[in-house]
Amino acid sequence: MIKDFRVRLKDFIVVNLEKKIYPEEIEEFYTKAGPVKEMCVFTVSGMAGAKGSKVLWAVIQPDLDEFRKFASVNLHLAVKERFDNASPSLPIHKRLKGFTVTLDDLPHNLFGKLDRYAVKKIYEPRVRAGIEGALPVSGKLSVDDRLLIEGATGINILKCLKEISGIKRPIILEDSLELDLGIDSLGRIELASCLELAFKVNIKDEAISQAFSVKDLILGITDALKGAKEITSEIQAVPLEPGYWKKHLQVLPKEEHLGALEFGTGFFGWLLRFSVAALDYFIFKLFFRIKVEGAQNVPKDGAYILYPNHSSDLDGPAITACLPRRPVFQLFYFLFIPYFFRPYVKSLALRNIIKMVRFIPFDYSTHFLEALRSAYLVLQRGKGLCFFPEGLRSTTGEIGKFKRGFGILAKEAGAKLVPVAIEGAYEAWPSTAKYPNLHPIMVRFGKPLLPEDLEKEGLAMGAKDSYEAICVAARKALIELKDK
Repeated sequence: MIKDFRVRLKDFIVVNLEKKIYPEEIEEFYTKAGPVKEMCVFTVSGMAGAKGSKVLWAVIQPDLDEFRKFASVNLHLAVKERFDNASPSLPIHKRLKGFTVTLDDLPHNLFGKLDRYAVKKIYEPRVRAGIEGALPVSGKLSVDDRLLIEGATGINILKCLKEISGIKRPIILEDSLELDLGIDSLGRIELASCLELAFKVNIKDEAISQAFSVKDLILGITDALKGAKEITSEIQAVPLEPGYWKKHLQVLPKEEHLGALEFGTGFFGWLLRFSVAALDYFIFKLFFRIKVEGAQNVPKDGAYILYPNHSSDLDGPAITACLPRRPVFQLFYFLFIPYFFRPYVKSLALRNIIKMVRFIPFDYSTHFLEALRSAYLVLQRGKGLCFFPEGLRSTTGEIGKFKRGFGILAKEAGAKLVPVAIEGAYEAWPSTAKYPNLHPIMVRFGKPLLPEDLEKEGLAMGAKDSYEAICVAARKALIELKDK
């Protein structure tokens, strides 16, 4: 009886509000919300230099089979979005302050149960230091692992990883491409080009998109090289040199993506866009009392990119409700719609609707390059494009860091950039809420900006390259517009 009572005492943790929290309860809740294989919740002390503070943290081992099933490579981003959407269902003191993603198995005791003390001992110092990914590896490599690294294939792959990541330290098999080497979706595209040049063959997307660690990548590439076809087009293996992205974007999208672009003025397409715009305007006027400023700043002709802040599912429809008549029928939308690419989405009607309302769907794994090529083609045809440079929705309402893909597209297409500040959409329907609130929304269009001017400004602000410079300066312009 006494023994059971002592065990029960150890089953809860206490945070700053002096409220007891049972970690198993939190783990069960968040595991249902996201693709998690196993997780451990504990408190971390001294975050942000506050010695007496305690925050609720988790170490997460993601379910990689689930990520591979859906061709998703952004581990931290995908888990964060699921957790942010689920968190409002919990009391504030039970919500995670943050989490660490690791590909390593979590420690267990002799009875196979999660060893919370061992997890806390290993990971708490890493959390304070902001370290994710692989744990330090001690001991000698196995014979098989040594063959992977020292073989000709492994040596070439490690060279490419060094070039793309810029990592100076030795790269180990346990390194995560995303968490340890910082190779994001665009980095994987560059990595594919580097590997194709190194091996002089076309490498299937799956060999790179389904790799989460260096070991995964070497095994995947080794398998992909068996029977791989030699490169027949220089464009397919673009060297990593000035003009790399320009050459990549100038390649026409694959047939399935090219066929999803609607440039014509067919009656049914026009009628659908008119109906959507009219219904959109009616809903936002009636329920959100939407107001607009600077609509005259939207170009009537020629290529341009509208780039709004993104904190709500209402952002895109709010822009549609405020656009002048001509641009509303000509505008394409670059949208994160990963489910559009799933094998089970084979509805011809759905695909035709997506096409006629001029959505360019993308995900952050195997279809990102094709979507960028589609967006580039749209701009080359002199059309308008709505592009959310933050990527996913902000969970705080603040304007986040712009993704590099926005800078690449803006510079290489040479299109005018129109900042769009949306106010009230976060309050009306934040990403963490299930249902919208009836809150007023304001959409403010700024004056068109030239990418070359933003590039100069961004470089003067300390950006490391032209693409980052455009992102930094364009974000500054959007923040200033929103603060007016």
